[in-house]
Amino acid sequence: MLKQKQTTRGTDEAFLKLMAISGSSLLKLLGVPPKQADKYHFRAVTLKEKHIKPDVEAIPKLKSKEGPVFVEFQAYSDPFIRYRLAASVFLGCTQQQHKENVIAGIVYSDKEYQKAALPLSKVATGSEKDYLVKNWIKEVVLTKYTEQELLATDPKLIVLAPFTLPTTTDKTLVLEKGQEWGHKIGKVFPSQQQREALDILGLFVLNRFRQLKYEEVIAMLNFDLMDSVAGRQVYEMGHQNGIIEDARKKVIEVLDVRFGMVPTDVTEQILAISQPDDLTELHKQAVKCFDTEIFKEMLSKAVSSSKPENN
Repeated sequence: MLKQKQTTRGTDEAFLKLMAISGSSLLKLLGVPPKQADKYHFRAVTLKEKHIKPDVEAIPKLKSKEGPVFVEFQAYSDPFIRYRLAASVFLGCTQQQHKENVIAGIVYSDKEYQKAALPLSKVATGSEKDYLVKNWIKEVVLTKYTEQELLATDPKLIVLAPFTLPTTTDKTLVLEKGQEWGHKIGKVFPSQQQREALDILGLFVLNRFRQLKYEEVIAMLNFDLMDSVAGRQVYEMGHQNGIIEDARKKVIEVLDVRFGMVPTDVTEQILAISQPDDLTELHKQAVKCFDTEIFKEMLSKAVSSSKPENN
């Protein structure tokens, strides 16, 4: 049996796995008509030459007039999420020489993360505020849905049910609901996909409910997430991302307690750092520095070291 590693609650890779086994369900949630949504299959992409990475790109299964789809899953505060998505769409269309309509969407796990996103009208003004978001980028917030509403959209969205419960939900209730969700997965997913769907559900539960332990989720789903290839992949890939997300939050929280509201530019720079060691050092500086100017100097160095090298 594999030795259990620290649970870090990453969600990006779990979301990618969900898109791989039931991407059309997410498109339906974003408002894409079912007949159109069912024509797509999904793959993750990294756009060439630029370090911009949309979570998922959807490619039509059948030859049709349907354009590509770009989807981001947002489970933490990122002011530039809309900017990054728009940049990904334009870069992707340029590289693929695509000239027709595309679908762009953001799935937020919580309302606070949508509120943190800067409006595109800041740089693309028009006659109506946030025109591009309202008329082009499709956005949904999972906490606005009930479990029944998710299932009405597509039964396979049961894997997102954890986000319909408050994070403060009593542990006993979460475990009871988790067993119900697991049973429903067995009914709506084909047998060859059930294990992957349970893996994804387990990772979302761990991400959503911090009071739960890994062993409790294993008992809830009646299997070990690490026993399957998909589960190990999701868990291992989420390990590093979870560390980074938590480290960023800790730095911002310390600054907020010591110096009051953290300036937007400082928050944005912290969110841009991807090296765990840099974030650990910044956390120490946030605790012991005498003023924000000293911290900003250290932050500037950390941001520089986190920038990818040009090939």
